Amino acid sequence: MPSPEVEPTSSAIQAARRGESWAEEEIARLIRIFARHVCGANRLAGIPELDWEDVAQEAGHRFFTTGIERFRSGNSGRSYLYAFVKRAYLHLSRGAWRRKQREQKVEPADNEPPNPEVRTVLYGILERLSDSCRTLLQRLYFDGAPYNELAGELELAESSVRARASRCMRKAKDLVR
Repeated sequence: MPSPEVEPTSSAIQAARRGESWAEEEIARLIRIFARHVCGANRLAGIPELDWEDVAQEAGHRFFTTGIERFRSGNSGRSYLYAFVKRAYLHLSRGAWRRKQREQKVEPADNEPPNPEVRTVLYGILERLSDSCRTLLQRLYFDGAPYNELAGELELAESSVRARASRCMRKAKDLVR
């Protein structure tokens, strides 16, 4: 009884497993053909365009790293290679789609909304105070610095710092009115 004829692509995969260069070149050629076909067909379908060479490179890399060992004799080698190309295409197109989605979410730095603090009453009051009053009140109330620490920084007596802080607060209250 004659044995069933082995598909040429299946025998090329078997030979590539043994490291025969003619078989590796044949598989790479088929992958490039399939990549051109897949990229051309999907361009017509309205799917984002990918470079067929990128798809072929990704499919070839995947096939020669893991797919060559997973191939089972008796299966169609051409279908197996085509499936690798199709998966590589889908992987790359999904990545491109995700990148595009991320880029659309990021707003350019020129269109950043203004600092919301700028619109507060407190900010407006602080902006109209002198630099020394603004710094003193910010250190005292925002940073929580104690009077004795501020006295050391300003090289004044603690009572003088308290008096200056009271005057600055009075000016701030006058601005509110």
